Amino acid sequence: MAQLTVEVKKAVSQQEVFPVATSNQDRIPNVVYIKYLKVIDDQTILIADNYLNKTRDNILNNGKIAFVVLDGDKGSYQIKGTAERFEKGSMYDEVRNWVPERLPRTAAVVMNVEEIYNGAERIS
Repeated sequence: MAQLTVEVKKAVSQQEVFPVATSNQDRIPNVVYIKYLKVIDDQTILIADNYLNKTRDNILNNGKIAFVVLDGDKGSYQIKGTAERFEKGSMYDEVRNWVPERLPRTAAVVMNVEEIYNGAERIS
């Protein structure tokens, strides 16, 4: 499993909105902007499911997920992995505490990081 570096975690913490990609069972891609995404540890990303529809279905069907962040000095980082969705438990509780009450906070999407790229170069 890949490890998020200090530089990648910093880039994630400084970005406000994240393009997140999934695909369905027919390999048709779907990309959405997600505001509530954060690093939990060196191998785990937490995403709040507020208004996910196709993304939710794709995660439930195949789990593959990727997102990109931009670092002004080092370029872009692409983070790839597998996600699971939880409607209870500690990660769901984290979403309920972190995301404003005005949003649905339907579930927690927990991404296990498997690959990290800086541009075209795999770094982890």
